Amino acid sequence: MKALTFQHQKPDCILVLQGNKPCVEFFSFFPDSVVIAADGAASDLLEIGIKPNVVIGDMDSFDVSRVKDGSCLVIIDKNQENNDFEKALLFCLDKGYSHIMIWGMHGGDFEHTLNNTSVLWKYTGDFNQISIADSLDRVAVPVYVDMMCSELYPEEVVSLIPFPHARLTTKGFHWELNNEVLELSVREGARNRSVSSTISISVHEGRFLFFCDTRFPKTPIFTNILSSSYNDE
Repeated sequence: MKALTFQHQKPDCILVLQGNKPCVEFFSFFPDSVVIAADGAASDLLEIGIKPNVVIGDMDSFDVSRVKDGSCLVIIDKNQENNDFEKALLFCLDKGYSHIMIWGMHGGDFEHTLNNTSVLWKYTGDFNQISIADSLDRVAVPVYVDMMCSELYPEEVVSLIPFPHARLTTKGFHWELNNEVLELSVREGARNRSVSSTISISVHEGRFLFFCDTRFPKTPIFTNILSSSYNDE
C-alpha cells in the first residue's frame, strides 16, 4: 500500500503542454524546477514572462527564433510516430527525472486530450512521481496500487476516473465501492466526497486517476507504508 501525502518537494521538472494556458502563480511555487515546453506551449510561457529551459517537438507551432539567444535548449524532433508530449516524456527519462508535474493536459482539440491521456498511461510506471495540474485548484495522480490518504479535507471533492476500468474497494467516502468496477462509458467515479481526513482505496485490478484539491506549493507524493501499520491504526 502507498500513502499519498502533500510535501514541500519540488518536482524535478514541470512539463508544459499546449493545453490550458499556464499561470504565473503556478510557476512561482516551483522556481527551481526545470521547465520543459512541448512545442507551442513555449509561446504560452513566453507570453507570461516564463522562459522554458527546454523546448521539444516538431516545431510546427513554435518559432525557434524567439529563443535564439541560446538560453533555451531547443530539440527539434520531426518523428511523427509519437506526439510532442511523448517526446518530452522520453527526454525526461533520458535525463533521469523521476518526479514530474504536468501542466496543460487538455490539448485544445478533444482528440489531443484523449491522446495525451493515453500517452500518460504508457509511461506512468517509468516515473516515481507524476502529478497533473491544469489549474491552481485541482490536481490528479495516476494510481494502480492500493493507496490511502490521511490529509484530505472533510467533504473534499474526490474523483476516481478509471482508464479504462478499475475494480475498487473504498473506505472514507460518501459513496463507497465494495469490490465494484468503474469503467469508462459504463460507470465513472467523478465527484465523490470524503467523510473525514482519511480515505483508503484497494485496487483489485485496473488503474485510475485520483483527483483532489491542490495544496500548492506542496505536491502530492506517494510513499510506501506497511499494511500492518495501517491496519493497526
